[in-house]
Amino acid sequence: MISVEEALDHLFALVAPLPSETVALPQAAGRVLSETVYASRDQPPFAASSMDGYAVLGTQVAPGAQFTVIGEAAAGHGWSGRVAPGQAIRIFTGAPMPAGTDRVVIQEEVTRNADTITLAETLSSAPYMRPKGCDFVKGAPLTGPRRLTPAEIALLAAMNIAEVPVTRAPQVALISTGDELVMPGTAPGPDQIVAS
Repeated sequence: MISVEEALDHLFALVAPLPSETVALPQAAGRVLSETVYASRDQPPFAASSMDGYAVLGTQVAPGAQFTVIGEAAAGHGWSGRVAPGQAIRIFTGAPMPAGTDRVVIQEEVTRNADTITLAETLSSAPYMRPKGCDFVKGAPLTGPRRLTPAEIALLAAMNIAEVPVTRAPQVALISTGDELVMPGTAPGPDQIVAS
C-alpha cells in the first residue's frame, strides 16, 4: 500500500495544465487568467472632477474671491474652450476638467448670484480633482495566472479589455461503480446506497 501523498504524486504526474481560451469579460468571473493583460487606456483618461462645484484656476482661490461662470461641464459632456483667470465652469462629478482649470471649489463653499460666484470665507484645501491616469496608465499589467474576482473583472472593464485569456475549464466526469450504488432519486434496495 502507498501513502496518500504518493498516490497524489502519481495522479498529478498524469495531468498537464489545460490550454487557454478567450472568453468575453462577463463570462470570466471565477476563471483563471492564463496570461498577463495590459490596460489599453489611462484611467481616468483625463483629469476629472471628483465633486460637484466650480472648476477654476487654483492659484486664484481665496476666501471671498469672485468668478464669472461661463459654462457647464457634466460627466460625458465636457466643456470645450479655455477658461481664463477670473472665470469658472459649473462642473459635476466625473466631468473632464476644462483647459485652464486645476481645482474644483465644491458647491457647498460657493454662493452664486446669476453668473457670479463668491467663495466662502472658509475653504477646503483639497483640489477635488482626479489627475489623468491616477488609477492606472495605458500599458499597466494585470498579471496572470490568477483567479479573477469581481473586483478584477471591474478592473479589466476599466482597462477597456472586453475579452480575456483564461485557462480552459476542465471537463469532469463522475463514474460510480458497484452493485450497491443507485443514482440520487432512485429508491435503493435493502442492500444498496445512494451514490454520493
